[in-house]
Amino acid sequence: MSQPNYNNEYPGLVQTDETCYRFTDKAIQSSERVLFSNWWREQINQFGVKVNYFVNTYNVLSADNFYGEQTTKSFADPRQIVLAVTLNEDAVTLSRFGFESDDEITAYIHISSFYDDFYTLSTYDTQYNVVEPKAGDVFELTEYGNDRPNNRQSKYFEITQKLDQDVSQINNLQGHYVFLIKAKRLDYTFQPNIPFNNISATTRNEGVSGNYQVFEDSFAGRLAGGENEQSQLKKDGYDQYNIDNVSKTDVFDMSKNDTDVYGDYY
Repeated sequence: MSQPNYNNEYPGLVQTDETCYRFTDKAIQSSERVLFSNWWREQINQFGVKVNYFVNTYNVLSADNFYGEQTTKSFADPRQIVLAVTLNEDAVTLSRFGFESDDEITAYIHISSFYDDFYTLSTYDTQYNVVEPKAGDVFELTEYGNDRPNNRQSKYFEITQKLDQDVSQINNLQGHYVFLIKAKRLDYTFQPNIPFNNISATTRNEGVSGNYQVFEDSFAGRLAGGENEQSQLKKDGYDQYNIDNVSKTDVFDMSKNDTDVYGDYY
């Protein structure tokens, strides 16, 4: 049975898939993707913030992948770049220790811009020459925090996740223009080349405290530079009411109490 010819009744009727124009065909959209890439770069540079970016110099040859650590890890000198950021301060998360309040950040980095800024960094020679942000890198919100009161330091963030595909946010026309970065607040470490508490002694003596934190850099005893009074000597007979002695003589004394079922503690 022959197929009817609908062209006589419906001129221009599509009868094969090849005659359809597909709007999502990447083969014919290179110019449009260049336009989107330039749009992302322009948006980031117009509405972003300057940060100091510290590349983690992780090296698979010197790392102990069994324990998941690298004792010789340090960070490269910072380079200033511009990120478009969404900062969620005091984000509440549920951990095994309960609810914790911390800062989280989502940032956008233009792929070509990042490469242009970092491709000369020798660190990437030991990282397979993959010039990309990665988990473990750190950045400082220098522009956002450069006028904090009492010389407080800017906030640091450690990258926890990098995405190049999220079609609902960054992959217009299926192109790849930016990295979507997620990071968490970093405040607890003195890792090499991360200038925490970067406040000089002269500045502290002038009464500007910054976010100078107490830390122990001596082997034992009083903190270095401490001015607190020495603890008083123990008084004679201080151990008269020592709980260990009371326990030994009155509770676990085998001559008085048959407590060996609980173990012979003394």
